[in-house]
Amino acid sequence: MLAPAAVLRAQSKEAPILQQSYTPPAREGSILFFIQDIQRQTGISISYSSSFLHLNKKVQLTGSEHNTGQVLNTILQGTGIQAAAINGKIFLLRESSQTQYYTISGFIKEENSKEVIIGASVYDPVTRRGAVSNAYGFFSVQVPDSCTSIIFSHVGYETYMLQLPLSEYRQMEVYMQPRNPLQTVVVNGEQDSVTLQAGFIRMPIGYVSNFPALLGEKDVLKSLQLYPGASSSLESSSNLLVRGGNADQNLYLLDGVPLYHTGHLFGLFSVFNGDAVKDVSLYKDAFPSRYGGRLSSVVDIRTRDGNMKEWHGKATLSPVSLSTELEGPLVKDKSAMFLSFRRSLVDAYGGQVTHQYGKYALYDLNFKLNQLIDNKNRIYLSFYKGQDNMTIPRDNSVFPLLDDYKFAWSNITAALKWTRVISPKVFTNTTATYSRFYNLFSQRSDFGPLSGQPAINGKGVSRVRDVALHNETEYTISNIQKLSFGGGYTYHNFAPTAYSSNLDGGDAIQRPAPKYYMSEFSLYGEDELRLFDDRLTLRPGLHFGALAQSGSFYSSLQPRLMIRWDFPKQQYVQASFAHMTQFIHQLTTPVINLPTDLWVPSTENIKPENAFSYSLSYQKQWGTSWRFNVNLYYKLLKDIVTTNTVLNIFDNSDLWEKKVISGNGYNYGSELLLEKNMGRLTGIFGYTLSWAWREFRSFNAGKMYPFKEDRRHNLSLALKYRMKPGWSISASWKFSSGAPFTLPAQIFPDYDWGRNINGKLDGRASPFAYTQLNYLPFITRLNNFRLNPVHHLDLGTTIYLGSTRSIRHTLTAGVYNVYSRSNPFIVSYDQFVTSLDSEIYPLQLYQYSLFRTLPYISYTLKF
Repeated sequence: MLAPAAVLRAQSKEAPILQQSYTPPAREGSILFFIQDIQRQTGISISYSSSFLHLNKKVQLTGSEHNTGQVLNTILQGTGIQAAAINGKIFLLRESSQTQYYTISGFIKEENSKEVIIGASVYDPVTRRGAVSNAYGFFSVQVPDSCTSIIFSHVGYETYMLQLPLSEYRQMEVYMQPRNPLQTVVVNGEQDSVTLQAGFIRMPIGYVSNFPALLGEKDVLKSLQLYPGASSSLESSSNLLVRGGNADQNLYLLDGVPLYHTGHLFGLFSVFNGDAVKDVSLYKDAFPSRYGGRLSSVVDIRTRDGNMKEWHGKATLSPVSLSTELEGPLVKDKSAMFLSFRRSLVDAYGGQVTHQYGKYALYDLNFKLNQLIDNKNRIYLSFYKGQDNMTIPRDNSVFPLLDDYKFAWSNITAALKWTRVISPKVFTNTTATYSRFYNLFSQRSDFGPLSGQPAINGKGVSRVRDVALHNETEYTISNIQKLSFGGGYTYHNFAPTAYSSNLDGGDAIQRPAPKYYMSEFSLYGEDELRLFDDRLTLRPGLHFGALAQSGSFYSSLQPRLMIRWDFPKQQYVQASFAHMTQFIHQLTTPVINLPTDLWVPSTENIKPENAFSYSLSYQKQWGTSWRFNVNLYYKLLKDIVTTNTVLNIFDNSDLWEKKVISGNGYNYGSELLLEKNMGRLTGIFGYTLSWAWREFRSFNAGKMYPFKEDRRHNLSLALKYRMKPGWSISASWKFSSGAPFTLPAQIFPDYDWGRNINGKLDGRASPFAYTQLNYLPFITRLNNFRLNPVHHLDLGTTIYLGSTRSIRHTLTAGVYNVYSRSNPFIVSYDQFVTSLDSEIYPLQLYQYSLFRTLPYISYTLKF
């Protein structure tokens, strides 16, 4: 009975301390400001621990506080701390033993250029949890009030430790110092290492220069081909094929803008200038819900933002191109620009080369403006223009023709991005984009009334144009949960084919392109959860897509799920499922990567294509140097389209839809990777065992047959050794099984062909002599034969030549196809005759190769 009475007397005695009159000097301030002012005005001692009370947090009073207790309750609201009066003092105590968390957010940038760093890790050593900076360098992480430091790390940068609590509670900017900047920037980009997870590869552009390149041209798509699951259809082609899919089943994004054609020079090089690209990500499965519209992969490429501190430039001269770049601040630490230009030199050689083969020229232009409005808002403006021009005159000496031909195709993209930090936990990105692909083909013939004069002129045009608006938002709820959601609208304008021709002095024939105007809508949501002390990661998501046009409407709900379980000793198992829908199609039959293919939309008669992908993966790492990864995958393709004849930009009749058939596909296989990415010796060993089947009711008697891109075995081995600072050597070897090829069981002479005048029958003309026979093949099944395997060994070296004042010099040299392997590029049936038609060679299967042993050397000047 006495104890409760004593407590009541103590409370009564101490209560006036919290009720003492106090007038705050301001409505806003930090917690520390108000605590110190209370002590100064009232003389009351306030005790607290700074380890769990963040004194610099900004707070705001309501204006109704008139005593010490009311002010303390307001400024401590939401902190889990309460004020208690004991023995004439005020103690700030936790309400319970539960740990309190607060959010730290901001941007991670490089110290020298102030460019944002993608994929940097933010790590709390207390909870052993963290986050990763997104594509704009933004991070958001929650740390306990007992945390004394957080760690920032990225391969190629010095680890940075930030002491807590912060002196000021605000949005942060963390600057990381490049590791070994001399060797990294000038010599071989050793700071850059690939981020690899199951079904995902992130490759900084510096990694591209690690290994030999055809004619010294750095190419991000060819670098991705070193990894399992990604290959090319032809030798040295930049055309990317992922897990047995078509080239059009890859979504290529350049700063968020889709591209419809990615090849230069017959596909030997991609349109992505290695000097302009900052980061490239490849998704093979476990697709994040924000992506949609393609079946096989997503290739997300980001260009450089520009240096905000000082001006720099670079020029590179290789056997086939000249590339230059310039970057620097428009307003220091506020805005920056980046400009790069690449121009081919093939047409500049002149003389015998251009006379024999014709003329070819290409160029790429990349521009980016990066404007910092304030610490929460930033604007990016990016632009790309790529142009190819090729002419083949009839009098070229390699393959004489009856006509003059001209190809011209171009890509134009533009993007305006606005990124905003709404709160420490919410980051949003809104992007307006424009994309256009334009292809022109012209022909001048001599089949006129006056022999020897161009009498027939023909021109074919194909075009695709997109205008889009998209939003992506990230909401970091806690260290174990993050929501992503958004959506977009795209206006498509397809004009697949338009053809016109005229006779000299005659009327023109016009066949305008059938045009398709469509609206595509998308919405997505995704939740990422990390449970059981981060051992279990769940990422369920849903993507909704719809295509609306006159006469048809298609919609698709596409669920996604990724499950990952982390085991001790840096190993994990991951399983994923993804449903992808593709509303547009590429109708193609050519072998080489020329833009004569047609992009067409889904219509009332052509359904969207669908893919259902399943994968199971295991990965093991040994420290930071070695990692081993194995993947199993299965992909079911539904309603994929092909043509039952050859379609190109001249075939623009309204009946083209009747030449399209749909069917199913089945892709499955396994991938194995062993990689060493640290030390003087680094390298990659990749192996893919895969099958790709197609099934169409109208083909092969309705039975399955190997797809033209089916390659049973793909193997790559790439090594790099740093001899000493400033000098490295590298080697790569690639092997791929032969492509499927349809070989007739028998061939029969078509005697009716020879009985017709001038060798014509049903409008067909013999491409050879009028006296030779035409042959009719008898085909029992499709792709029943395989061509020779493709393999080649490449060697390269990079040497830092030194510097004079602020100019640095680098030399790169190498040899492509060291042992001069004759790899198949085009295989066809040919029959040769003499110029006098006196001798006709038998019909045979001939293999044509593109490159044998080919040395190269390039020089780079950087200032």
